[in-house]
Amino acid sequence: MSQLTAEDEVQLQTLLKQLLRSISDKISGAPSPECAEEILLHLEETDRNFHNYEFVRYLRQHVESSLGTVVEDEIQNLTRGGQHAVGSGQDTLTHAVTQTMRDSSQYHQMIQTLKNTMMVVVESLINKFEEEQLRKEEMHRELDRCQSNRQYADNCSDSDSSFNQSYAFIRQEQLQVLAEKLDSSKPKEVLEKNTDCCSFCSNLHQKAL
Repeated sequence: MSQLTAEDEVQLQTLLKQLLRSISDKISGAPSPECAEEILLHLEETDRNFHNYEFVRYLRQHVESSLGTVVEDEIQNLTRGGQHAVGSGQDTLTHAVTQTMRDSSQYHQMIQTLKNTMMVVVESLINKFEEEQLRKEEMHRELDRCQSNRQYADNCSDSDSSFNQSYAFIRQEQLQVLAEKLDSSKPKEVLEKNTDCCSFCSNLHQKAL
């Protein structure tokens, strides 16, 4: 399983998100991105649950399936004929197997594949995060517009109500009086005096608007 498929990329995205959520408290308090990176690099040393994370288990399984044959073959080659004994020689055997594994083409292919795949996974997560942030910002702007429109509608409603009340007040209590005072059958002097009263009431009406 040296090659990772599109399904593997999707699964890695999910597992990486789970890992980041699990350690969010550790990295969110970091004073800088460099410090957060340092925390991640030493996570195995500081987090007792490191080997229980699904992301870590997935990577371990991938490494074993990619390099298992290389390790087994090298162990057989080195132990053939009893060249390495248990005890102090065990460390020598482990070191030799590890060195051979790191020098193998399978190891370099696996590392390159993982690196390329993780770059795609991380870039995809970043893009999704930015899209989510843009959606949230657009949602906030839409809510602000709705609140502004609602406030404008309420203000208009209050203005209409004030206008109607003023207009109704003039019609109900003054128009009849004005009509009577402008009766053409009355003397000219009375009409002129009443016309001045009408002008005064008209000014009051305009101020109410």
